[in-house]
Amino acid sequence: MNRPVTAAETETEVGAGAGRRKPWERRLAIGAGNFVSLCVLGVLAMLVTLAYEWGQPADAEGRACCWEENATPEWTADTLGVRVPETATDRRAGFYSNVQYDAALLTFTVSTAEADRFLQPLLGERSEMSHNRHPQEPGYTRSDGFTHLGLPEPETFTEGVRITSVCPREAKTPESNALGLCVDIHAHEFRPGTTRVYLWAGSDAPIRKPPN
Repeated sequence: MNRPVTAAETETEVGAGAGRRKPWERRLAIGAGNFVSLCVLGVLAMLVTLAYEWGQPADAEGRACCWEENATPEWTADTLGVRVPETATDRRAGFYSNVQYDAALLTFTVSTAEADRFLQPLLGERSEMSHNRHPQEPGYTRSDGFTHLGLPEPETFTEGVRITSVCPREAKTPESNALGLCVDIHAHEFRPGTTRVYLWAGSDAPIRKPPN
């Protein structure tokens, strides 16, 4: 005689049946899990790559970006509002422009006495420039810096360098009143009696670009 099936046994059988998946259901679940895992790994790999790239110094391609080709020393001096000494040699200039800001760079070499005559009007009432108390490490580069002009960045110099910055509103002399932009200045006496002057001016507002 068959024993009646109890309610408890019925529930157990139903639960066991519900817990067993068909083969195609298991394969679908495994595939979905693998897909999600790959997506997560892909996102993590992308974030790690971006973090690494953002932390690296600008490479050659990055340093070549955003530079205008026709920024001559004459045009740049006029844009900055300065008069380069006639005796200046090895004049170099550049104009960097991106979506955030523009920057004009000008550098030249003169005698230290001529450099002092050039800088004195820019200093206004100040009589001295500061020393570089917080130099960057040798080999330091910047995408908008003098590396593009084939020179070391002046922020790396420790000996024989003087630094200052000046803005048009701070000026009281004819030379400084002619300034069109705020300028960071480095004067590096790299050889006794010979100084290279570095001028870097950045602006959040667009600077007129050099003519083609």
